[in-house]
Amino acid sequence: MHEFFSEMHLKFLLFAAAFLCVSNGIEGSKILGVFWTPSKSHHILGSALLQALAKKGHNVTLLSPFIDDVDIPTFKQIKLEGIIGMTSSITNPNSTFFQATEFLLSSIKPFSEMFWKNEAIQKLLTSKEYYDVIISIPVLNDSLFALFRYLGAPVIIFNASGGNIMVNKYVANPTLSYCANLHMESGSPRTFRGRLHGTTMVLYFGLMEKFLITPIQEEVMRQYLPDAPPISELVKNVSLVLVNSHLSIEPPRPYVPNMVQIGGFYAQTAKKLPDDLQKYLDSAKEGAILFSFGTNMKIKDMDEDKLKAILEGLRKIAPMKVVFKSEIELKNAPKNVLVSKWLPQNDILAHPNIKAFITHGGLGGNTESVYHGVPMIGIPLFADQKSNVENAVQAGYAIKISYEDITQETVDKALEEILKNPSYSKMAKKRSSLLKNQPINPLDKAIWWVEHIIEHKGGEHLRNLGMDLEWYQLYMVDIILFYLVVIVIWSASSFLTLRWVIRKLFFRSSKKTKKD
Repeated sequence: MHEFFSEMHLKFLLFAAAFLCVSNGIEGSKILGVFWTPSKSHHILGSALLQALAKKGHNVTLLSPFIDDVDIPTFKQIKLEGIIGMTSSITNPNSTFFQATEFLLSSIKPFSEMFWKNEAIQKLLTSKEYYDVIISIPVLNDSLFALFRYLGAPVIIFNASGGNIMVNKYVANPTLSYCANLHMESGSPRTFRGRLHGTTMVLYFGLMEKFLITPIQEEVMRQYLPDAPPISELVKNVSLVLVNSHLSIEPPRPYVPNMVQIGGFYAQTAKKLPDDLQKYLDSAKEGAILFSFGTNMKIKDMDEDKLKAILEGLRKIAPMKVVFKSEIELKNAPKNVLVSKWLPQNDILAHPNIKAFITHGGLGGNTESVYHGVPMIGIPLFADQKSNVENAVQAGYAIKISYEDITQETVDKALEEILKNPSYSKMAKKRSSLLKNQPINPLDKAIWWVEHIIEHKGGEHLRNLGMDLEWYQLYMVDIILFYLVVIVIWSASSFLTLRWVIRKLFFRSSKKTKKD
């Protein structure tokens, strides 16, 4: 009898705890995820976060060009048709900076129209369904904020990289010259030339966005929501920004309270490898290397001589094995190279026999590599990859090869250095320890912050006052100009006064001399 009542008491306590969890208004909230970009890497990261929220008990709807094969009752997926498959010369390693910029500008209107015309987006406009919070990745489509305002829910931005000019604007996070930004050159934060280059790029992108990109997006946006405010006002409604970064991956930098680092939240979820890959890597007694240029860069776009140099370099390291991601068949692949169109990158990097990672430097891959303590050979191609690889080089766990510098000599030298010099592996493991040993698990941190915004119905209490200032006020350009004007006026006045005094003295002295 005593055991019966004890069991009943325990069940009552569990029921009461469950009731309290639900009754606080957080669990079971409705969350909308809008990860509209045709980049699979963006989807992978966003979907991982949203699935975790669904497993926590929230009702999650994800809009994306990609669909995951998962069975979570509270996780609903809606495919954004027609967005996937768009090609971009931005990812072509032979494109110049100005060619990539030209393509980017020519893509803004089609991209915006493609989003707003999508059937799933039109249904949102028609139904105006209520959500407790919206989590999204805008990426050159700030017209999304008009939709979010129309739906009336707090907005959380997810950024696949750290803080930079493209995302700092949402919460007035400072964009400083010593913080590496997009297209940052080698070692640039430490030199005047580099800081000048970085600042020039910030101004370049800022002006391009204000005068070229934003007007196009507003034109398309107002076809569907004519009464929407300007984008410059819409972006001020962001409650929180989650950035996929951590001080183990990028140099320490300022972050305002509503820009939160969650780097490593995805890398910790390594899954069991498919049987064939597991067997292949288990048999790699001399170790193995992973080669992957991510989801956007295509091997078919590589110059033939550069691809040949890489394959020949990998052949030379046999009996060490290689897992090589390529969307095309490599007829002349060495015997120690296993080629596959798709690879579970994070799961492979978690295998103990992986000794190095040859990568394009995307932050997702960098994070996974650091988390599992694997040194890298970085071949950056575009966007933030240059600064990502440079950060890794400066931290001592990576070697960089510029794409244009790929030759047999540079490949062989990099492979020999990364495999035979233990310092790279040592530093990768040190960085791994920093990433893993955080005060709070990064996935739990991300979930806590999402629920915090839901609980408080927005993030007004976190809002940086800098959002109320123009850029020239935020960076004190007006104050500096005021002081310059004051200094010029004071200098001119002093000079004129001194000249007047000297003339008076000289005139009086010369008059006296003449009298004598």
